[in-house]
Amino acid sequence: MDAINKALNPTDEELAVQAAAGSRPAFEELVSRYSLRLFHFLRSRSGSDEDVEDLVQETFLKAYRNIVRYDPQRKFSTWLFTVAVRLSISRHRSQGAKPLPLDSEGPEHPSPGPQEALIRKEETRKAGNIWLLARTLRPSEYEVLWLRYAEELPMKDIARAMKKSLVGVRVLLHRSRLKLGKKLRAPSPSAGLAEAAAAEQRLSIL
Repeated sequence: MDAINKALNPTDEELAVQAAAGSRPAFEELVSRYSLRLFHFLRSRSGSDEDVEDLVQETFLKAYRNIVRYDPQRKFSTWLFTVAVRLSISRHRSQGAKPLPLDSEGPEHPSPGPQEALIRKEETRKAGNIWLLARTLRPSEYEVLWLRYAEELPMKDIARAMKKSLVGVRVLLHRSRLKLGKKLRAPSPSAGLAEAAAAEQRLSIL
C-alpha cells in the first residue's frame, strides 16, 4: 500500500528527479504545487500583480532550464526559492521595483479578476491579514518570515536560499518578528487586523 501511495503521490524531490530525466508532466505538477506559494512569496519585491506573475513565470522557466543541476539530496523547495530570491533581487535592483501596496484597489483595479479573487481568498483562509501586514516590511524581512512560517523551512535552508549566514538569518527573523508584532498591536481602522493580533502568539511559539 505504501508503494502505491508513493507512486500516486510522489514527493517534490521525486518529481524534480523525474523532470530532470525529461518528464514534462512531472515538472508541470511542480508548477501546480508551487505557483500560488511563489506568488505570495514574491509579492514584496514587485509593483503589481502582473509583475509578480511575470516573476513567477521567470522563476519556473529558469528552474526548468536548470533542473538537471538540482541535487535530490536537498529539499526541492529550498532550491526553487533560492532561484526565486536571486531573480527577484536582480529584477529589483535593475528596475527599482517597489513593494506591492496593501490596498491595490483603485482606478487601475476596479474589480479583481478570477485569479486575483482566488489568491485573496486563499490568503484569508490561511493566515487572515497577517501576511498583508508583513508585506509592509522590507522585502528581506517579509521573505524570511514567509520561508520560516509559511514554507516551514529549516533555518539552514533559509540561510542557503537567502544567501546569508545562519546567524544573519536568525537576527533577521528576530527583528522581523518584532517589527511585525508592533504592527499587529498598532491601532488600525481595519477591523480585520484586530483579529490578526492572535497570529502574533502563534509566531512567538514557532
